[in-house]
Amino acid sequence: MLTIYRYNNMNKFLNQIFTIFLITSFSYNQDYPNGSFSIDQIFFQLNSLNIRGDLGKDSLNNGAFSLNLLKFGFDDINLVNTNSGSMELVIKGPNFDLEDMEINTNYVFPNIYNIILSDLSDRRYETPMDGLEIIEKAVDAFKAKKGKYPKTYDDLVVDSFINTTKYPFNQSEWSYHLDIPRTIEAITTSMYKYGKKNLIFDWKTKRIINRESNQYKIEDINWNFIFQIRNIKQHFLSDVKINMNPNQYNLEFYQRKGKFHINGISINAIPNNDIFEQTILKLTDMSLEINDLFFQFIKINGEPNIQNGKGNFSLKNFEIKLPPKLLVDETMKLIMQDLGIRNGLIRVRQLDFMIHFYDNEFGLVNASFISPFLKISLVAQLSIDPKKSIYKSMELFDTELRINPISYGVRDIIRQWEIDNSKNLNREGPVIVLKFSGPLSSPMIIGLD
Repeated sequence: MLTIYRYNNMNKFLNQIFTIFLITSFSYNQDYPNGSFSIDQIFFQLNSLNIRGDLGKDSLNNGAFSLNLLKFGFDDINLVNTNSGSMELVIKGPNFDLEDMEINTNYVFPNIYNIILSDLSDRRYETPMDGLEIIEKAVDAFKAKKGKYPKTYDDLVVDSFINTTKYPFNQSEWSYHLDIPRTIEAITTSMYKYGKKNLIFDWKTKRIINRESNQYKIEDINWNFIFQIRNIKQHFLSDVKINMNPNQYNLEFYQRKGKFHINGISINAIPNNDIFEQTILKLTDMSLEINDLFFQFIKINGEPNIQNGKGNFSLKNFEIKLPPKLLVDETMKLIMQDLGIRNGLIRVRQLDFMIHFYDNEFGLVNASFISPFLKISLVAQLSIDPKKSIYKSMELFDTELRINPISYGVRDIIRQWEIDNSKNLNREGPVIVLKFSGPLSSPMIIGLD
């Protein structure tokens, strides 16, 4: 059912339009005509919409769309134009409501799992593959210079055809063995963190004959995608004032209230109707609020100026459930182990961000990230120079970042970063504490030695 509602009757609406026309006509010789315009409510609404269709002859590409409610419009619009060249607009909206939407589609699509597994495998073998490519060229150069093939890898090193201090030969996880003109073999050492592996380069065909990624066929399979939203709500109340005098043109925007909220989003990707191998993405709650935002644009300096405003962003219970087929991969196993994740369920419990501008000169920022493997909190204060651009005008003071690595794997990753970069992060117990001050573009970091 399609319905359009307007709570003003048509005669009232036409009378308002006619009044504006008369005011505009009689004021034609004035520099700035005056008048007003208002609407109590106007919106567009859909109820109980259902669509189904087949997109291909074989019925493998098909879909269904259902929607319980879609409503979009404005609750109140008031426009006043004065002969001083000023225009004021008060508007409640745009408001948006959506309830119980579902998209269920079937597609013939590439096997995404195999693409991911193939890419992860090639990344694990990136170092030896680069090594074999260089060794092939070094062997050819050795043969051209000495008239014979090298017997061992060390022959290439001794005669400086290979530099063991540079990548990839400075990586201790792989060793190389020559059997020319038959093969060149790369074999893992005891330093390799995965299971024992090897790569064989066939000299005659000039290709690697046992790449692990070859087992993953890149083929099209049937996919069922289900996208669901429980509800979305958006509500705004704003004031806009425009001075159209060419000598002092300015625009003022004041948003009294603004809220965007999403509740209950889920996405399911099911390959070949195998629900045990499906990938699931869920988001319980997400909201964005912007209140008491005052924005000003003045022609004199041409720069926008935010004088006051509060903004809040919140995300709760975001989850991704990975399928067993991906979890058996060695790289994925290591990532899950480092993050302390079981059964492939990656969860972010909460993500919050709050910003508050006040007195046209100061700002306050609070942010937090909470998950089973990592907690981060940020408290920042800003001073703002309204004469400069927004990014260059901000300076930090009394700003503190706290990082609490919960899982042992995250702690190891941070510690390895410190070793690799010769840095020591300031800690209070297990919590990393960093303080910032100075320009936002290049702050001074206290606690990073």
